[in-house]
Order: sequence, then C-alpha cells, then structure tokens
Amino acid sequence: MLYYEENILLPFRYIKYKIYICYKIIILYVVISGNIIMESTFEKQVEKELKSMDQRLYDLEDKMTSIDAKLTQVVDAILGNALTKTGGFVTDINELKTKIKELENKIQKQEEFKKRFSWTVGIILGIGVLLQYLSTLYRNLKS
Repeated sequence: MLYYEENILLPFRYIKYKIYICYKIIILYVVISGNIIMESTFEKQVEKELKSMDQRLYDLEDKMTSIDAKLTQVVDAILGNALTKTGGFVTDINELKTKIKELENKIQKQEEFKKRFSWTVGIILGIGVLLQYLSTLYRNLKS
C-alpha cells in the first residue's frame, strides 16, 4: 500500500512541479511581454523624439543658411564683392578720404594764396606809403 500511496503521491508532486514551472513560465512571459510592450512604447517615444530632433535640426539648418546668406550680403555691402566689382562701404570710405585730402590740399593752397596776396598788398601799400612820405619830404625840402 505504501507503494501505491507513493505512486499516487508521485504524480501529484510531478503535477505540482509542472504547475510551479507553468506558473514561473507565465510570470516570465508576463514580464517579457510587459517589457516588450514597454520597449515598444519606449521605441515609439524614442522614434518620435528622433523625428522631432531631426525636424528641429532641419529648421536650424534652414535658419543657418538664411543667416549665412544675410551675412554674405552684409559682408558684400561692407567690404565689396569681387565678382560684381562693387566697392562696398570700405571703398566708399577710402574714396571719401581721398576727396577729403584733395579738399584739404585745395584749402591749404587757397590759404597760402591768401597769405601771399596779403603780403603782396601789404608790401605794395608799404612801398606806396614810403613813396608818399618820400615825395612829401622831397616837396618840403624843395620848397
């Protein structure tokens, strides 16, 4: 009878062990499937973030291209453009400096002319006054 009881108990232990293994497999499946669902959600979120970052990168590249074009225009306006042979502000400033130097030279020449003219007039008047004095002195001596 003991043998019989052992034979009866043995299958129960075997069934109990199988149930325990099935329980562990089910728990493992739930954990794995939960992770798969979580990984799938995580992957979707990461993919969404990557698309968002890619769009922001594309927008920033467009903005940088626009800024680069505007900067090129500003540099061309300031320094000039070799292709279109435009001078820009630097060339305009250099031309203005040249014109200012020319005007300063003209003003200096006019001032020198004014000084020479003043000296000439002064010398002529001095000679005239001296001649008048001498002629008056000569008349007084003669009379």
